[in-house]
Amino acid sequence: MSDSGSTGRNRGETRRRLLTAAAELFETSGTIAQSVEDIARRAGFTRGAFYSNFASVEQLYLALHQQQAAAVWERLSVALDEQLLGAHPAGSLDEAVGHLLDALPASRDWFSLRTVLLSKAGADPVFAQDMIMTDGGRRLSELGGRFAALAAVHGRTPVVDASVLAKAVIAAHVGAVGLSPVDAETSTTQRVVVTAVLRGLTTA
Repeated sequence: MSDSGSTGRNRGETRRRLLTAAAELFETSGTIAQSVEDIARRAGFTRGAFYSNFASVEQLYLALHQQQAAAVWERLSVALDEQLLGAHPAGSLDEAVGHLLDALPASRDWFSLRTVLLSKAGADPVFAQDMIMTDGGRRLSELGGRFAALAAVHGRTPVVDASVLAKAVIAAHVGAVGLSPVDAETSTTQRVVVTAVLRGLTTA
């Protein structure tokens, strides 16, 4: 077995542990204001190991967001495929949206992290560009195409392009999730706003 292969695995494990440490620290603090030392110490590494993988704490959290987003998109894509290709599709658009939301993770951590990163992006144009680069335009377009196909199953046609449809649905859902700490009926709110966006941006 080559040394390069072993080095690659070790670096991958180091990166994974740093991301896990960052996620744990965010979960307990709700901020991305941790120091390099705090994250490295929690992961069991030195500053040098941190900087061998990430240029800054902000870049680490962008990578964490990208990792978590990929997992969320995958679950949503599977749920969409089940509605589009499954033997028992939902009988209405409202019911279909309910199935999609049920497939998403119950944890608010990803949504909370995204909100914090967006807030930083609003105050830091350079960071905003970095976030744009990680947000995956192609994935948005693909997701929007599936939302459009779902609307078509229920007799509706989008009046905007696929990526705009996807961004609108995501914005509505993330906004509703953000209200969940003070919304006793958060599941209903999420379902209503996502369905409303899909109906509002499609026509019968």
